[in-house]
Amino acid sequence: SWRKAMPELITVCWADGKPYQAIYGTQGEMEIFNPIEPRVYSTMDALLREVKSRFPSNFIHLGMDEVYDKCW
Repeated sequence: SWRKAMPELITVCWADGKPYQAIYGTQGEMEIFNPIEPRVYSTMDALLREVKSRFPSNFIHLGMDEVYDKCW
């Protein structure tokens, strides 16, 4: 999990004015990439380059397409 390996890249979700709050069925306490963290982009670039070098397909689905705006 990205959250375990590189927590600095993940957005902390808030609820009731407190960080690291899960809203069950909606969001985890930390779960989506933080778009204002520059290392997110360099990390994704490195990952996708590695994947592209190992798999011949031009298409890949990584998941992570759900965005819970309540985290912000």
